Amino acid sequence: MAKRRVYEVDQKERYAMLNDFFNMVVKLKTAKDAANFFKDLLTPSESLMLIRRIAIAKMLLEGWNFEDIRKKLKVGYNTISSVNRWLHSGFGGYLNEIGKIKNKKELRQRVPDSEWQRIKKRYPAHFLLFNIIDNFKKKK
Repeated sequence: MAKRRVYEVDQKERYAMLNDFFNMVVKLKTAKDAANFFKDLLTPSESLMLIRRIAIAKMLLEGWNFEDIRKKLKVGYNTISSVNRWLHSGFGGYLNEIGKIKNKKELRQRVPDSEWQRIKKRYPAHFLLFNIIDNFKKKK
């Protein structure tokens, strides 16, 4: 199949194709159906690429730093940075779906307090409620 760049495909056509794809995915009934669909659809390389992105997102949410993720998964800083950007300023897909896999309480317990404080300072808008509660506790 000839490779086409995103900008070479008309935006309406691209969105129509994406909509068709998403509708197919939503109609999959079981995990086995989904597994078979994606095994047929994706090359082994594409599967690995997607799996690594999900693993990176999980590790970032667990408080891992870029260097440790890079060493463990053998991925580049640009990949980690892209996932981090999508995780915190994308459409919410990573957070929603990974949140279904790991509940927030379990995640919070795994992240050391110092790392948790660093993350809260780095992303104040995402932790607005936590920061308000912390400030309220300090005033008492």
